[in-house]
Amino acid sequence: MNTSSPALAVIVALIMIAPVSHGQISSPLGFGVVGGTTSPSGPLRDVATSGWHAGAFLELKLPVIPIGFRLEGTYHQLGSKHILGTDDSPRVLAGTVDATYTLLPLPIIKPYLIAGVGQYNVRSFRDPVPIDCAAEPCEVTRSAFGVNAGAGVRVELAGFAAFVEARWHDAYTSGKHAQMVPISVGLRF
Repeated sequence: MNTSSPALAVIVALIMIAPVSHGQISSPLGFGVVGGTTSPSGPLRDVATSGWHAGAFLELKLPVIPIGFRLEGTYHQLGSKHILGTDDSPRVLAGTVDATYTLLPLPIIKPYLIAGVGQYNVRSFRDPVPIDCAAEPCEVTRSAFGVNAGAGVRVELAGFAAFVEARWHDAYTSGKHAQMVPISVGLRF
């Protein structure tokens, strides 16, 4: 038996596996999960502190075209500024449709831009807060149209991708806008 036969077998196996891995990475339709921190900005900062978020998405990303599309649902739980008369914290439910644009056609690391529109359900508190929340409701819940934009970096791995991104969201609630900046880490399968 030739001593180079095992080495040749390993090389052939790696060559056979490489297209399978590449095919999994380049799958046009994928799903994923996201999570991270959310910081309120603008008027929302008056009644909320930083919190967390979690969500899931479906993504259409063709391997050759730098433009992709993402349908995403996210729950943002913000911290409370300990408003008298309430134990609840502000929260935002977001459903967005986004477009992504890959900036550089690098093989493994892919920086991208993301922007889109969506529907936001915002639970916050009146500003100024009523003295007696039992007599007059402190909590305000509104659904509103909004926009978002940001940037991220995706790392393509064997069979999945990991990414980090930051986005700015602005929900057009009546009166003051609800704005927030989530920083996310995620996985796409």
